[in-house]
Amino acid sequence: MMRSYKVAFVGLFVGLLVLTMFAVSVNTYRHATQVSLDFSADILSEMSAKVIERTSAVFEAARDFAEINALTIAEQGLADHQALFRLFGQQLALRPQLESIYVASPEGDFIQVRGSPQLLTRLIRRDPGDGAQSAVVSERLTYRDPGFEPIARINGDSAYDPRQRRWYQQAIAAEGLHWSAVYRFADTDQRGITAAIAVRAADGSLRAVVGIDISLGSLSQFLTEQRVARGGVALIIDAERRLIAIPRSLKLRPDAPATGELPSVDDLQLRWLVDAYHHHGADTLRISGINRVEYSLTQTLGQRYLGHRQTFPLGVGDDWELMIVVPEASLLESARRLFSEAAAVSLILLVIATVAVSYLALRLFQPLKRLVRNTELIREFRFADVKRVPSRFAEIKAMDEAIWKMSQGLRSLEKFVPMDVGRQLIRSGKRVEPGAEVRELSLLLTGASDLASLCGTLSPERITERLSRQLDVFTNTILRHKGTIDNFLGESILAFWGAPVAIDDSVDRACRAALACRDAEASLHAEWAKTRPPDEPAPPLNLFSVHHGRAIVGAIGSRQRMSWTAIGDNVALGWDLHQLNRRYGTRIIISGEAHAQIADRYWTRRLDVLPLNGGARSLEVFELIDRRERTLAPGHLEAIASYEAGLEALLAGDWEAAEARFKPLAEHAPDDVAVALMMNRCGAGDACFWPGLAGPRDDLLTGPFATRARAVGAANLSVDAPSDATTAGPED
Repeated sequence: MMRSYKVAFVGLFVGLLVLTMFAVSVNTYRHATQVSLDFSADILSEMSAKVIERTSAVFEAARDFAEINALTIAEQGLADHQALFRLFGQQLALRPQLESIYVASPEGDFIQVRGSPQLLTRLIRRDPGDGAQSAVVSERLTYRDPGFEPIARINGDSAYDPRQRRWYQQAIAAEGLHWSAVYRFADTDQRGITAAIAVRAADGSLRAVVGIDISLGSLSQFLTEQRVARGGVALIIDAERRLIAIPRSLKLRPDAPATGELPSVDDLQLRWLVDAYHHHGADTLRISGINRVEYSLTQTLGQRYLGHRQTFPLGVGDDWELMIVVPEASLLESARRLFSEAAAVSLILLVIATVAVSYLALRLFQPLKRLVRNTELIREFRFADVKRVPSRFAEIKAMDEAIWKMSQGLRSLEKFVPMDVGRQLIRSGKRVEPGAEVRELSLLLTGASDLASLCGTLSPERITERLSRQLDVFTNTILRHKGTIDNFLGESILAFWGAPVAIDDSVDRACRAALACRDAEASLHAEWAKTRPPDEPAPPLNLFSVHHGRAIVGAIGSRQRMSWTAIGDNVALGWDLHQLNRRYGTRIIISGEAHAQIADRYWTRRLDVLPLNGGARSLEVFELIDRRERTLAPGHLEAIASYEAGLEALLAGDWEAAEARFKPLAEHAPDDVAVALMMNRCGAGDACFWPGLAGPRDDLLTGPFATRARAVGAANLSVDAPSDATTAGPED
């Protein structure tokens, strides 16, 4: 598709600017994205180290408290349980992440301070009794406020025996501090781990076992409180893929175990977390370009996620690992926001640059656009609309001068070549060669009825003035109805429809043009009548004919001189129909071929049926009266019907019936030449009688109507051989 020079110029500039901005933006965004990911990986690494450090601090505090308590009990024993309550309470206040701190004796006594779900102290004493009585177990629960003051006490017995617990037994069997596996606490039913250490005397005998519980719920709460990037999640996972601690906002699948074993990573509802754990491998592993931190990029449902994993140090858990996973979108949010702002600024600059360049291009290429418009007007033969194009550029001035001279030359050529033909030749861009084709044409012919009468009374200048004005009016009318003017023969015009462009309503256009020319002539004569001298005769009326048929149309002539015209028998027949107006006293005659296509849209009168070409065929002729949009008087319609009925009787040889029809018409309209002609035929008993003919050289008998026919039988035309007797007609 062709584009204007201005559009190409602006498009090229804007395209290059957009391409440059796009390349720079994409490259900047790519590098910014990579830097953001590397920086985010470093941040996640530092965050993981801090989380592990804080988590490890809880375990280290539990270890330190356990060792301190062991030393205290080794020196003081378990007799002063109130002192132990205060000591354990102070330790829980220092580390709220610890669930409880307690000590158990080999006799089964148990001293505990528990911080969750409510601060309380627990004391269990066992009285072994004598051999005849069983041991007596007593238990006292004391609920305390944050200041460690008692607020409620509950006394009773207890079936809890710490000596039967696994942490107690494992601590006795171990050397030093022992960390248990994850299990459920008996008093809170929460999962957790226990740090236990056996307290022994100098002789190696067991004095007590000190224990400290760390709830996994507290670790989960601790992870929940950590500020990870928006949408990010921190998990603590052991070597068997079990979830040690997860933020409280995470949900497990409905089929995940609610009790018993710990849930695994696969039990998480968020698929991208599961994928980030399982796809942490060589294919997703990357290394930060800043601090050389390893991280992975995984993809789930079209979204990418950055993950970082770090192992807990020895002595904390059992091969625990901290995994942090963050959506890439949240990490790149700032970068994308900056990129969006940069894109908005670039877009504003692009709009400003486009407006500026468009304005410059408008000023530079407006003269070119006007020159192009002038060439289009010339192609459409609209030479009057061609305007000069002022410019300061020499090249544009030279083009304007050439186009202007070409338009003036073609404007003169327009008077000799039909406009449609000229447009077709210009659009084709081909050299004109002699050639023609056969087309269906609708022909319109015009001409004055008696031009010779003016030659003796008016000066040549006056005649030329009137003819020129009349031809201008007729030409404009025909062109307005999209007709093609073939040529001018004196005061006559030959126009046609159907070439060079074929149209469906050619006959209708020709008939409308004929009626419009007749009406325009009436207005023109009325105008002349106002200024015409009394001794000057009125201008003669023009006669019209419309015919439809096949004709040869095209560029006809020699290679040196050609004329674009239509020729053929139907063109000659159109001229003969035009002349018949004189014999019937009509203004517009149309042939039967034309009448067949417009009969339902126009008022017509069937004038006659004439033999053609030696009687081989006959031709119906009709008078074109007006369009059916215009209503005719009832009397006029009755006259048309009576005339056509009389013509039918005449052609059938029923002279009396025909005369009965024509006689009232002749009395009512004595100036109707067609009715008078039919009355003469009835009197002569001849269906083709032409009164007043001079002989065989009469203009109507030297063409296709030279052969006469007499009515024989019913409505059949028989053909007689041409002779002087038949062509001259009977005497008056």
